[in-house]
Amino acid sequence: MSKKQQARSQRPAPAAAATPQEKSVPKAAASGGWKMSMKLKLALILSLVTFAIYFNTLQNGFVLDDSMVYAKNTIVTKGFEGIPELFQTPRLKGFGYLKNENYRPLSLVMFATEVGMFGLNPAVGHFFNIIFFVGCVLALFFFLDKLFEGRRLAVSLIASLLFAVHPIHTEVVSNIKSLDEIFCFLFAFIGLNFFAVYMKKANILHLILGTISIFLSYLSKETVVTFLGIIPIVFFLYLNDDRKRAIFITAGTVVVTGIYLFIRHNILSAYGASTTAVEFIDNALVGAPDMATRLATAMYTMGYYVRLLIVPHPLIDDYGYNSVPYVGFGNIWVLLSVIIYIAAGATGIYRMVKVRKDPWAFAILFYLGTIALFSNIFFLMGTAMGERLVFFASAGFCMLVALAIDKWLLKEAPDFSAFTGNKMVVGLVTGVCLLFSYLTYARNQEWVDNATLFTKDLEKSPENGRLNYYVGNELVENVLPTIQDTAKRREVINEGISHLKKAIEIFPKYTDAYTELGTAYLNLTQYDSAEKNFKIAISQSPYQSIAANNLGTVYLRQNRIPEAIEAYRLAIQIKADFVQAWCNLGTCYGKVNQFDSAIMAFNQCLAYNPGYVEAYMQAGLAFYFANKYTEAEPYFKKVLELTPNDVNAANNLGAVYLNAGRLPEAINIFKQLVAANPGYVNGYSNLAHAYFQMKDYPNTIDMVNKSLQADPNNVKDIPYIALCYQAMGQMEEARKYEKISQQYYPAFKLQ
Repeated sequence: MSKKQQARSQRPAPAAAATPQEKSVPKAAASGGWKMSMKLKLALILSLVTFAIYFNTLQNGFVLDDSMVYAKNTIVTKGFEGIPELFQTPRLKGFGYLKNENYRPLSLVMFATEVGMFGLNPAVGHFFNIIFFVGCVLALFFFLDKLFEGRRLAVSLIASLLFAVHPIHTEVVSNIKSLDEIFCFLFAFIGLNFFAVYMKKANILHLILGTISIFLSYLSKETVVTFLGIIPIVFFLYLNDDRKRAIFITAGTVVVTGIYLFIRHNILSAYGASTTAVEFIDNALVGAPDMATRLATAMYTMGYYVRLLIVPHPLIDDYGYNSVPYVGFGNIWVLLSVIIYIAAGATGIYRMVKVRKDPWAFAILFYLGTIALFSNIFFLMGTAMGERLVFFASAGFCMLVALAIDKWLLKEAPDFSAFTGNKMVVGLVTGVCLLFSYLTYARNQEWVDNATLFTKDLEKSPENGRLNYYVGNELVENVLPTIQDTAKRREVINEGISHLKKAIEIFPKYTDAYTELGTAYLNLTQYDSAEKNFKIAISQSPYQSIAANNLGTVYLRQNRIPEAIEAYRLAIQIKADFVQAWCNLGTCYGKVNQFDSAIMAFNQCLAYNPGYVEAYMQAGLAFYFANKYTEAEPYFKKVLELTPNDVNAANNLGAVYLNAGRLPEAINIFKQLVAANPGYVNGYSNLAHAYFQMKDYPNTIDMVNKSLQADPNNVKDIPYIALCYQAMGQMEEARKYEKISQQYYPAFKLQ
């Protein structure tokens, strides 16, 4: 062998030809960079899909409990000014809080912020619900990616995508009120993400941010209490890089739980709102004939949740009595539910013990742990069933579906391209997501307003007592005021009455239905029937302030003033800040000339609601009829400040000036009034009186004639024409109008 040949033989063999990618980027770096880029792309896709299927909620209004926590909440509607109070009061303090209350200020603070920035606009509330739900989807996606340590990107994507499009979430996203659910989930999973980073990097900032996130989740809704069990599982068994860090994470969670419970207890106790009474109409399990039936029915609902997660149709906004009937353990669906949950629990525990970091075990136990809080098995909660209650648990269900696809269709291939390259799996996931997206989009349209939602859902559950009440209440309270035609109004009221009677037939002790039925009869001026139903409502519940107030209105319209006063006092005794009852009480006192008591009532009304226009008007009238014109003036001015085009307030202010002898000011007011409202008879009449007192007789005659042109039946001022002609020495005309006046006022006679 030559030296040249020997040298060639000693040369290392050339490496296999590199692919273009391997030539440009080292393999490890390419892999890491590709994954990061892909995650961001997938996050963007998840965001766009989620926003797209809920985009149509932007046209929806305030629905269901939106009024209580947003549109008609007097603290929230203060905007930024109300935020400090929201942190210091029970959830519904601004609406009329109940004895069985919660402390969930964070979503209310967001609503107040929206009002402060954009005014009272439901589209704004719906927009932010979508945005924050997008945040939930992304927080879930990134947490699952961390949980699986970046090795199961397809599972993270499929689970998050199913969570995003699942129709069972329509109640949470479409109902603005349910921002408390969204915030609770969002901050809980943001906390998990921060904790996961802390476990890897040991940066104390991530521990602090994670702990703060869990506290914010508590301020949203107490549902996150289940994370007292979930967090140790995650950080002692799955992301268990450092035991000491896992202890710090768990300890931080326990500390903020204690802080929240301490704050919650103090605030609810201060308002007497910490009772745990559960009403039958909210949760019929309260009235279950025995414990076996209660538990069997609870297991039936637990099975029904599984059914809705698999086949999310039909969906309804309320599962109250008797959408879910009482059942026993002999019911096949109860037995199936028991089997499913026992098998799931046993499997989850077994796999967690036997298989290190088993994702199936985590998904199963996450589902069971979060749904258990709403099972009505360990304690009775405020409702028997609700789609919003499965919001957390559905994440566990979506994880299980994604894991099943990964195991049996993708064969647990670690490379994400195994998913994107498998047309059958991509087609299956796409098909399911398209179907779910269609159902979600369609369900969103049913949440457009109360009338649509209640009517649609009643068709699905006609024997539901509360849905019958909801439809009847909506017809009487909200549809009726928009209708002018008498025949149509009667038709709407009668339809409302039929639904309210159906609700009472289903549940004879339905207090709110009696109250609303009384209101329907009040609108029909059937006072006997109205009185009867209001009295039944009051006898059934010590909290029926609305029934007491409306009973007072029945008496007031019949001029039964002492009984009306008693009823309004009862309404105020039940609800001290019931502004309408205070105003009505003042009106009653005014009718019996007890003006001091009337003024006290109106001022009390204004103390609770400084913007209550009717109270200013009535207080001004009370001072006026008490001949206290100086005191009446600022009240009428306030009405005009709040409602500048209120002709009656302007007329009343002019009358104050007229009776106080401030004639130029009175004339100025009345002239402006009739200029803006040429047909306003009282304006011409009062202007005539003012001119007469100033001895401007030609203008007096002119104003009386204009009032007659506006209303030929307004003959009360004709004698002024006779008096004017007499004062001007035109006796022929004076006698002429004297005779005309005597047709209406026989005793009238010129001097």
